[in-house]
Amino acid sequence: MNNLLTNLTASPRAGRLSPIYDIISDFDNAFFAPCESLSTDNIRFNETKESFQVEIDLPGVKKEDLKVTLEDSTVFVEAKRSITSKTGSKEETFTRSFKVNGTEYNLSLLGAGITDGMLRISVPRSEKKKTKVIQVSVN
Repeated sequence: MNNLLTNLTASPRAGRLSPIYDIISDFDNAFFAPCESLSTDNIRFNETKESFQVEIDLPGVKKEDLKVTLEDSTVFVEAKRSITSKTGSKEETFTRSFKVNGTEYNLSLLGAGITDGMLRISVPRSEKKKTKVIQVSVN
């Protein structure tokens, strides 16, 4: 309640939308934990002991309208699809990029495939060098 009074009586400052917006925002932050796994693009990242995987929902995208490229350690995804409605058809484009740690993952074995509108990109981990045990001699 104290926060409510503070928000309603505070003087306006640059970038502030309104006291009501601040109250609603404070309410959301107090009762709902932020969910970092949600994405408006339906992109999921998963990291396991064996590999790094990315799944991207791309409904209506055909293989020939999809381009996945690797430059240095950045993966670029470009996709196009046509949407037909009562008012006509239009073309939508999708572009995203993400970095993959080139020392931890074997980028030369990066693979991508699309099935039923789901693009799956997978990069296996690089093999870790085995630790060499050195015998210590006593003189």
